[in-house]
Amino acid sequence: MKTIASLRQEIDQVHKELHALLLRRRELTMAVWEIKKQEGQPFFNAAREEQILHDFLNMDGKQGQDPQFDELLKGVMSSVLREYEKYLKFHYDK
Repeated sequence: MKTIASLRQEIDQVHKELHALLLRRRELTMAVWEIKKQEGQPFFNAAREEQILHDFLNMDGKQGQDPQFDELLKGVMSSVLREYEKYLKFHYDK
């Protein structure tokens, strides 16, 4: 039987993995936006953002089975997108 302590250790490991993934996402996003800047493409692409949200919600093939969790996932990814946008606009506009 797992203990609270062992489960918390697993959660801490997930946090480490999330941190690493968010850093990697930042690197990739900055690379994309640097290309956009060089090519004179618009900073924001609403269609791409909608596609990201749609794909994110459908990754496990279980969308709609737990609508409250779907909303949680949508909120998390929307927040990630907004925060990255703010961060990258700061760097992009230099």
